[in-house]
Amino acid sequence: MRRFFELDLLDNRYPSLHGMRVIGILTVVQLHVTSILAFEEKLPLNSVWTTTSMSIFFGMDLFFFLSGFLIGSILLRSVEVSGSQHVRRFYLRRVFRTFPSYYVVLTGLALTTAMTASQRHHLPFEYFYLTNYVKLTREDVLMLWGWSLGLEEQFYLTVPLLFFLLHKIRSDRVRLLLLGSFWISALVVRLVIYLRGHDWTPVTLYNTVYFKTHTRFDTLIAGIILAYVQRKWHVAIARWLEAPIARALLALASLSCLWILLQPWIFGERWLLLVRVFAWGTITSLMYFAFVLLVLNGGAGWTQRALSAPFFRRAATLGYGVYLVHIPVCDHVVTPVARWLAKTHDWPMPVVWPLSVALLFTASLCVAYFLHILVEKPSLRMRDRLAR
Repeated sequence: MRRFFELDLLDNRYPSLHGMRVIGILTVVQLHVTSILAFEEKLPLNSVWTTTSMSIFFGMDLFFFLSGFLIGSILLRSVEVSGSQHVRRFYLRRVFRTFPSYYVVLTGLALTTAMTASQRHHLPFEYFYLTNYVKLTREDVLMLWGWSLGLEEQFYLTVPLLFFLLHKIRSDRVRLLLLGSFWISALVVRLVIYLRGHDWTPVTLYNTVYFKTHTRFDTLIAGIILAYVQRKWHVAIARWLEAPIARALLALASLSCLWILLQPWIFGERWLLLVRVFAWGTITSLMYFAFVLLVLNGGAGWTQRALSAPFFRRAATLGYGVYLVHIPVCDHVVTPVARWLAKTHDWPMPVVWPLSVALLFTASLCVAYFLHILVEKPSLRMRDRLAR
């Protein structure tokens, strides 16, 4: 009976990545709390605080990057061991890992929500992981946040083909050139769309570019590139990072990217939208590439040790479930509490906001735990039997 309630913990090959996953979850949670409280509930959240909170959008790019890295690492090991990537096994493992919980949550929302005509029309798109190619508003889709899951699943349809090409190429230099070309092509697509458009506003550019797979796959490719680099040259990289100047260079590169992401207006209002075209994938890729390379190879010191704390592995195991349920939890639990505290009892927003973030994260962890026990664990057991 005890085993029934235990977590089926994530693989611990890269323990520091668990901490990064949890930090990524927290950035997404805080962003959505701000968005709902400030723009939907119209609570008096400070404008500077709101702008700063909404500027921390790149937690989702961290998930894309880490997904690319982990899937890339798995497929590279498969290629080296067997000479092929076992496409059937790859897809089976992916399906049993992600589909069951997604469909349980989506179906639960469909059964309990008084859907609009547009939501009913778009529901088949959501079931086929095409949410990021329909109009993304509360009135049009049930799982607004499902766009990122659709983006990942669409991308992974092509990943075995990419590794088939890499397997046919014998030169490391040509392989990296191919991957680099794929990575930069997403920026090229964004630039073409931007330059061909007219009278862009922040909202129209965001809706056109930010959610689509063909404009946002570069962080996933960057993760695969890191997986390749780490697989081939991790010993040499670790030796290089023994030098303080090497660690400082990687840290400086990552922090420089972070600075631009947090202050996209530093180049002037005229160039703000163009900066965002680079920020939505290119700059985030470079930031995470430098930082994760530093962490994986022992160059991050106490940061690496902190990110490897056992708590993070447990929280990261529930991370997928937290992402699936956090918006419904916010709507039905956190928002009413925040509204009650702010409007009925006049609690200041500097108190209400952090309480809302903490409550949302904690409540979502609890719901995700039951989703893990009742849905994820059985599906993972079936996966292990079928995808050996």
